[in-house]
Amino acid sequence: MKFLRIQDEIEFSEKRYKLKRDIENLLLSKDYKNIEPSIFEDYEEFISVNKRVEKNTTVKVLNGNGKISILRPDVTTNLIRNFASKWEENLKLKLFYYSKIFKNSKLGTKEVRQMGIEYLGEKEIKADVEVINLALTVLSKYRENYILEMGSSDFLNGLLREFYFSEDEYKKIIELIYRKNSDDLKIYVSQFGRIEAAETLKNILEVQGSYKEVKSIIKNMYLNKQMKKGIEELGIINNYLEKTGLADWIQYDLSMIAEFGYYAGVIFKGYFSDSNREIIKGGRYDSLTQEFGDRIPAIGFSIELDELLKVLYRKGEI
Repeated sequence: MKFLRIQDEIEFSEKRYKLKRDIENLLLSKDYKNIEPSIFEDYEEFISVNKRVEKNTTVKVLNGNGKISILRPDVTTNLIRNFASKWEENLKLKLFYYSKIFKNSKLGTKEVRQMGIEYLGEKEIKADVEVINLALTVLSKYRENYILEMGSSDFLNGLLREFYFSEDEYKKIIELIYRKNSDDLKIYVSQFGRIEAAETLKNILEVQGSYKEVKSIIKNMYLNKQMKKGIEELGIINNYLEKTGLADWIQYDLSMIAEFGYYAGVIFKGYFSDSNREIIKGGRYDSLTQEFGDRIPAIGFSIELDELLKVLYRKGEI
């Protein structure tokens, strides 16, 4: 945000600091340990495991040895690269961080403040439930009206694997789904034939609602083994949330796509009613760890601190 008066800018900075400390205290009370990730990433390594990231959005730095690094566009990749190669069997880590990520845009280099958590080493469903509960706790701490949208990358990836898309076709499909462009999606998918999977893909944007509603919508749709696995995992999580009375704040969306392509399993995004940008985003990313070493159970989320502060500040709630 821009300010005309120095006093206002200092006051805003102080509120950001207090908000950060407030969330830190919450995470410390849940036994998460603080870590400070490196600011630099190897360019080629990052792009190789984040193929959906547009290369021109990364902020590149030329090293003294002539190699190209980037200012980190994502904290999770940074942390996993550091830990996966030296992972110890049966180790479990609950970590949190405060940092900036960096992106190039038409307006120049953008710095985005984030806080986040990573829960590593716990393969049981209780890790998913604990992390989702924590995300709901953060949202409810600052607003009564919020929603956590939840989806499954297994469901969508399983559906897309029924097709033999070229790289350009795949990108086009992902873009149309990400932008929720239902009409153009149906037209574009029509060229791939009248197979059952094509009909499911055409209507994927309509598969949202409560878990019961989603199950009802997909009962007559094409489902392969991976898609069934994705919906069953969401069902297990939903059962836990219903027992704790938290299911009322969950909306399921089986067309959900995360910004980064390394998620494999449950994914989620948290919103306030008066902001169209995510306050929280995350999910399970076991497959990412395999890129740097052994496959490690891993789930986490980031809190978009700048967006959270902006929403609360404008309403005078902080």
